[in-house]
Amino acid sequence: AMALFIPTEKISEIQGTLNISDVVSNYVPLKQTGKNLIGLCPFHHEKTPSFTVNVEKQIYKCFGCGEGGTIFNFLMKQEGITFPEAVKVLADKANIRINDFNTREGHKGTSVLYEANEQATSFFSEMLLKTKEGKGSRDYLSNRLINDDSIRKFRLGYSPDRWNSMVNKSKDWNISTQVLENAGLILKRQASGFYDRFRNRLMFPIFDFQNRPVGFGARVLDNSLPKYLNSPETPTFNKSKSFYGINLAKNSIIKNRKILLMEGYTDVIMAHQCGIDWSIAILGTALTREHVRLLRRYCDKAILVFDADTAGQKSSERNLDIFIEEDFDASVVLLPENYDPYDFLVKKGAKEFLEQVEKAYDFFSFKIKLSESKWDMSSVSGKASAIDDILSTAIKIPNILKRELTIKRISEEMSIEENDLRKHLTKFKTFKRGQTDKNKIHDQITGNFNKSQSSTYKAEMEILGIMINRNDLIKKVESDIGVDNFSNEELRSIAAIGFFPEDAHV
Repeated sequence: AMALFIPTEKISEIQGTLNISDVVSNYVPLKQTGKNLIGLCPFHHEKTPSFTVNVEKQIYKCFGCGEGGTIFNFLMKQEGITFPEAVKVLADKANIRINDFNTREGHKGTSVLYEANEQATSFFSEMLLKTKEGKGSRDYLSNRLINDDSIRKFRLGYSPDRWNSMVNKSKDWNISTQVLENAGLILKRQASGFYDRFRNRLMFPIFDFQNRPVGFGARVLDNSLPKYLNSPETPTFNKSKSFYGINLAKNSIIKNRKILLMEGYTDVIMAHQCGIDWSIAILGTALTREHVRLLRRYCDKAILVFDADTAGQKSSERNLDIFIEEDFDASVVLLPENYDPYDFLVKKGAKEFLEQVEKAYDFFSFKIKLSESKWDMSSVSGKASAIDDILSTAIKIPNILKRELTIKRISEEMSIEENDLRKHLTKFKTFKRGQTDKNKIHDQITGNFNKSQSSTYKAEMEILGIMINRNDLIKKVESDIGVDNFSNEELRSIAAIGFFPEDAHV
């Protein structure tokens, strides 16, 4: 319905002004072949380029996954935005003025929040750079060796030690207190009126992929608590979809096809200051599936660099499991003890830091390394606990081939017979399905359920029958259904032989 607000002549004007190849090449390296340009598709994993841009028709098409369309479709898919948002972004790029055609309440609601955050960002920045009050924050930053260029690039700021500086700005900015409250900048008093959320803090504005300010992180400069305060969840700010520094790192991430994931604001700022501009941070330490799915649009590999302390290692382990469940290539950098990324960069420099990054542990080596610190590997029970721990992650690998190879590797590295390991593995299978129903769990382990009554079982039997009778359809079943989605253990093993006859272990 929203598209009705956009005049078609404006859409045509944008398409006529911009060249689709200029927009696409911001995300995908393209090569000329004949009339067309080709590259690796950003929407699915591929090794041979099948993503084609037709400049004459101003469209793109991937012959691998079938995605295709206009410059608007590309941006919507790539950035995960709506059609009106894509039009707005491209209109800005083409310097075409678009009147506020999409003034539906929902859209208006978020655009004023971005505006409020933009005004607040500029205000905090001015307070930091141009006032006496900001001196404490300036001193803190210079003691932390964060230079002026970084301060401007990351648009750092200072919120004054007053209860009403934001509230008073409402009139100057012509933004209602209601909007400032919705943006999380001010809070309602119990009696009446409002007060500022952020007071006497160093401000770290948080931007989205499109470089719009969506919220703030704020650090105290004295000993008051909490040490860090974030904006609340708002229509523009969702912690599970936000990254610190993504606006500045995006182009480099797309170019390198990898990201460096850190924990703290100053880690990221110092990394960028040292030229490692593909670094970002999650807000807090909790990575979500949404985070990983967003990153998939821009890169294929994540390298986690968390603090060397126990909490940092626990975060790394938890976050690594999410990457593994999402079948996303991830590894972990273990910095020397008592170092966080910021300290290491300041004391040892970028070259040594990148050497550490080169030595990142893959998930398996990282798990073994952690096990050594968690359990006594010389005792039988310690080693058994370590194997259980590694297996609990291994069974989360969605790709059957990778999972099989990992189980093989566990048996080799831990010196345990592969058959014994597979028998032991049965008890983990149920966790993967995330079921809590104890009867179901019992049934899955023992295979003791009424097969004749299970419609899923019947359907899977049918599919297996097709695979056995029509070998030419095996690839189709593999791509459309995937052996991993067979819920019955026995049938899954048989199907695996169909997909990977030479690798199957039944």
